Amino acid sequence: MKHKFTLFIVLFVCLASLMPPLYGQGIRSRINDIKSADPFAISGSVGASLGVSYNSNMPACTPFSSNIYASLNLSFYSFQLPFAFYFANNTTSFSYPQLPTLHLGFMPTWRNWKFHIGSSSMHFSNYTYSGLSFVGLGTEYQGKLFRMGVFGGMLQRTNKPRGYDDRSAIQQLADSLLGLNVPESMLPQYMRLAGGFKVGVGNERNFIDFSIFKAKDRIKSLPLEWRDTIAAQDNVAIGLSGRFAIRRWFAFSANVGASLYNPDLRDSIRLEEYQKYERYINWLFTPGNSFKLRFAGDAAVNLMFKCFNGSVTYRFIQPDYVSLGAQNFNQNAHSLGTVLNFIMFKGKSNLGLVGYVQRDNMDKKQMYTNQVATYSMNWNSMIGNLFGLGLMYSGIKQDQYDGTYHVVDSLRINSIVHTISVSPSFSFERTNGHSIGLNFNFVQNKNLNPLNKNGANVQTMTIGANYNIDLTAIRLGVGAGYDFSMSSSQYSHYNSHGLSVNLNYRIIQKEKLNWNLNYNGYVAYNIQKDEGVNNDFSLSNSLGSNFNYKKHTASLYFSLSNFSNLERIGQRVHTDLDVRFTFSYSYSFAARIIKKKTKMERAQDRIDRANRKIQKAEEPQINKDLAD
Repeated sequence: MKHKFTLFIVLFVCLASLMPPLYGQGIRSRINDIKSADPFAISGSVGASLGVSYNSNMPACTPFSSNIYASLNLSFYSFQLPFAFYFANNTTSFSYPQLPTLHLGFMPTWRNWKFHIGSSSMHFSNYTYSGLSFVGLGTEYQGKLFRMGVFGGMLQRTNKPRGYDDRSAIQQLADSLLGLNVPESMLPQYMRLAGGFKVGVGNERNFIDFSIFKAKDRIKSLPLEWRDTIAAQDNVAIGLSGRFAIRRWFAFSANVGASLYNPDLRDSIRLEEYQKYERYINWLFTPGNSFKLRFAGDAAVNLMFKCFNGSVTYRFIQPDYVSLGAQNFNQNAHSLGTVLNFIMFKGKSNLGLVGYVQRDNMDKKQMYTNQVATYSMNWNSMIGNLFGLGLMYSGIKQDQYDGTYHVVDSLRINSIVHTISVSPSFSFERTNGHSIGLNFNFVQNKNLNPLNKNGANVQTMTIGANYNIDLTAIRLGVGAGYDFSMSSSQYSHYNSHGLSVNLNYRIIQKEKLNWNLNYNGYVAYNIQKDEGVNNDFSLSNSLGSNFNYKKHTASLYFSLSNFSNLERIGQRVHTDLDVRFTFSYSYSFAARIIKKKTKMERAQDRIDRANRKIQKAEEPQINKDLAD
C-alpha cells in the first residue's frame, strides 16, 4: 500500500508539473481546455540541411556543414510531452520530458478576493516588490475604493553546493556515449524567505498605495563551509505610489521607495546593552556595519488632448539602491525626459518630439561625472493616397565633468552626433503597382573638445533612389536602386557608387502549392582618396528558391560576394571572396490518433449501442421461431 501511495504521488507531481501556468486562467478554464482537447494527438517535424562555404580570408575553415533534426510532441488531453533530436557538424543533442521542479500555482477568485496558492507573483511597487515569483500563500482584495494585498513564502529555493550535473541516469549515459561535456558547477544559494503587505485607497484613475516588503536569507539552509564564501542578505523596502487625474486630459503619477539593505549578515552589529531585544528587532531587520539606507523615485505628468499628447518624466535612483523583490536598477543616476506628439490634418500628419537627459554620480564619489542628452524629431505625412514624406533628426550629446578626480582637459569627453534623414515616397497603380522612393541620410560625429586630438570626427552622407514594380500578369516583381555615399574622417576619405537589382518570380502560386525564385544583386565602385590606396569594387549576389507543398518545405540558396575589408593593421587587408551554397528540407506532420467526438457523433454512438442491445435481445426469439 505504501508503494502504491508513493507511485500515486509521483504521477500527480508529473501531471501537475506539465500543466501550463494558471496565472491568466483559472482552474475551471484549465479543466475546460482538457475537456475540449483530443485524447491523443501527435505532431512534429523532421528536416535536414547541407551547406558549402568558402572565404578567402579564412581558407583553413571546414567548407562543409550539415544538420539533421527531428521533433516529436505527444499530446494527451492537452498535456504536452516533447521529444527532440539535433545533429549538427558532429555534435549531437537530445531532449525529452523530464520531471521539472514543481511550480504549480492556483489563483482562485471569490467576489472581490483573489487568492494565491503555490507558485505565484504579485505587484506592490516598482521599488519594493514587483513580479518576482514566490512559492507560498497570498491574497488580494479589490473593492471600489479600498484595496489590499499580503503574501508570504519562499522567494528563492535552496541550491545545495553541487555541480550542474543534475541529469538523469539515462541522460548521463547518452551524453557519455556521445562525448558531450557537462557544464561547470554552479555556486550554491541560500533559501530566501519573503513577505509583504500593501494597502491602498482610490480607483484606477486616482489612488494612493502604501507597501512594505521584507526578504531575508536563511543562513542555516547552506552548510557551514559555504557561509564564509557566500554572504546571506537582509532587506526591508517601503514604497509609496499614487496617481491624480483630471478627466482624461491630465494625470500626475509618482512612485517613491526607501530600502534598508544589509549585504552581509555575517557583519551584523552586536550591542551588549541591546542583546535582550535582538529577537524582537531582527525579525524586521538585522543591522550591520555595511548596511545601507537608500532612496529612489519617479514622477510623471501626462497631458492628453485630441490633437496633442505629451509627458514629462523625472527619475532618480541613489547608488547601491537594492530591493530583493525587484529587478536590478540603473543606479546612481537621475534623468529628465519629455515626449510630445502632435496629430495634424485629420491624422494624415504626425510630429513627434523627444528629449532626454541623464546624469550620474549623484553621490559625488565616482572618479568622473558623465552626462548624456538625446533628442529627436520625427515627422511623417501623407498627401492624398499617393505621396508620403518622412523627416527625422536625432542628436546625442555627451559631456564629462569632474568627480573625485579632475578630468584632464586634453582627455575630457565632449562630443555630439547628428543624424538627419529625409525619405519621400510615391506610389500609384495602373495595370501594375508602382512605387518610387528617395532617401537622404547625413550622419556627423563631431568632437567638440579642441584639446582632445584623439577624438574622431566622422561624416557620412548618402543619397539614393529606388523603383519597384509588380507585374501581376506574369507574377514578377522587379526592383532597382542607386545610392551614392561620401565618408570622411581623420584617417580615411572615400566615395561609393552602388547599384542594386531585386527580382522575385512567383513560379507557382496556389493555395497549397507555392514556388518562387528570387535574386538580389548589388555592386559598388569605391573611390579611395587616400594616397597609396587603389580604388576597388564591392560585389554581392544571391540566388534563392523556396518551395512549399502541403507539409513539405524546401529551399535553395547561393551567394557570391566580393567586398573590401577596410580595417588596417599597418597595411590594408586584402579583398575577401565569400561563396556560400545551402540546401534545406523539412517535413511537418500532425495527426489526431484518438479524435474527440462531436455531440452528433456521440449521439449516433448511443443510437448504435441501443440498436445492438435490441438486436441482441431479439436473437433468441428469432432463433426459436426458425427452429419451429
